[in-house]
Amino acid sequence: MLWELYQQSQIRDASATASRAESKSRNISYEIARLEDKVESLALTCQALWEVARDHSGLSDEQLLAKVSEIDLRDGVADGKMGSGTESCRRCGRTISKRHMSCMYCGEQIAKRHTFQP
Repeated sequence: MLWELYQQSQIRDASATASRAESKSRNISYEIARLEDKVESLALTCQALWEVARDHSGLSDEQLLAKVSEIDLRDGVADGKMGSGTESCRRCGRTISKRHMSCMYCGEQIAKRHTFQP
């Protein structure tokens, strides 16, 4: 009898854990779909801007690609990204995520390095 109660408790705990995992999985699936939609929208916008720049400025695709490569290399790494994920605070020297607008240690405001920095 005592063993059966223990087993039932274990089954309920496992069932609750499985339900939470299923819910979390569903939420992550929705978030992935949302981000995929956002990436597709941004890709479409980038393609439109590329074509407008090419067609109305006289720049060739090669010149635009060269600019993309130049921007990519500004952080010293040809990785297809805008820059490293961190930088150092000018005031206290601690590492700051590029997502923050100020240092969480000393409050120093972080200046954006480029227009599209988050």
